[in-house]
Amino acid sequence: MSVGSSHNNHDGPRGGPSKTTALPEAFDELRDNLNFANYLFENKEDAGRAGIATACQAVARFLWVTGQSPLLAAPLLALRAAILDLEQGVANPIIRPDAADGRRSRSALKKHASTVAAVCLEALVDLGDPVNETASRIARLAASWSTWGDQQINADTIKNWRNTIRAMRADEHQRVAFDLMRKDLLEHGGRQEVERLLSDGPPGMPKT
Repeated sequence: MSVGSSHNNHDGPRGGPSKTTALPEAFDELRDNLNFANYLFENKEDAGRAGIATACQAVARFLWVTGQSPLLAAPLLALRAAILDLEQGVANPIIRPDAADGRRSRSALKKHASTVAAVCLEALVDLGDPVNETASRIARLAASWSTWGDQQINADTIKNWRNTIRAMRADEHQRVAFDLMRKDLLEHGGRQEVERLLSDGPPGMPKT
């Protein structure tokens, strides 16, 4: 696919398949998407922001379709979210360190954190833990994560996040991330990795 056809057919990396893509195909798609990102970087008059955001998404997608842990993409997706915040006139501390005490968008961080909390509940229930008791424990641990601001987190909050994500279409971004993290935790990390996530907080999450 040429840069021109990428520009005409989509405005970023395409939606993902339901199963792991073969490496040759994944590399071809990565090259196409990075070509498109470079096209935006060189031609769009926004100081390169759209190209950088698209490149971050392209590499994150490559990690996804080749079956890598979705946690590896957290820094790239955090950078992309910061760039999108900037496009909306919101100072994100990833790009503007002096924005820590000013207007700060936490919407992307909150969505990421709520997905992690929900998938921890899903994984522990799959491992045999009771829903209500587990949701209460997750709420107590997740309440210490730095991303919530004044939002109150309780057992119902965690269960509602889980139910909301599970009700999404299978191809929606948050549902895809949820399913991939659940699979990775159950197949590779197990209970120990779930407990580490609950203790340390989601990857890419600011500590303060």
